[in-house]
Amino acid sequence: MASTIPPQARIRSSVPSIRVLHAINPFVAALLRSPLHGLLSSQLILLTYTGRKTGKRYTIPVGYARDGEALVVFSSRPWRRNLHGGAPVEVLLQGRRYSSTAVPIEDPEEVTAEVERTILSYGHKGAEWRTGITLDATPPPTREEIAQAMQGHAVIRIRLDR
Repeated sequence: MASTIPPQARIRSSVPSIRVLHAINPFVAALLRSPLHGLLSSQLILLTYTGRKTGKRYTIPVGYARDGEALVVFSSRPWRRNLHGGAPVEVLLQGRRYSSTAVPIEDPEEVTAEVERTILSYGHKGAEWRTGITLDATPPPTREEIAQAMQGHAVIRIRLDR
């Protein structure tokens, strides 16, 4: 017998565990640095930032969305704390290096609005890589569901310096 309850939009994290990320990130980074970067560079960038306490430079692959001349990165990981107040970063975008400034935005309303803009720009499937959440979207998720799924996430706006 079929259920009379309408299907709910299901939203869940699509970010691999930290253990998986540590295992695959070196391979993804090598691919993004190679002439074969085109396989991934429409969805991923290499972001290099400096640790606030250690002064050590870190380079990680992250999903991104374009917003005019800026890039938008979604993160639930603690590395984003290194960017508070705006921080200089380096971006490897589609085979080209850019000096940039990154500013994390943690306001839940702004994060939710950015997810909605990303879904409008890239569609549900295209937004998954960029936001870090899987959108089983029949029916489409509500604003409240998106806000709940993005709790603890931040948007990092990266202004590319020319």
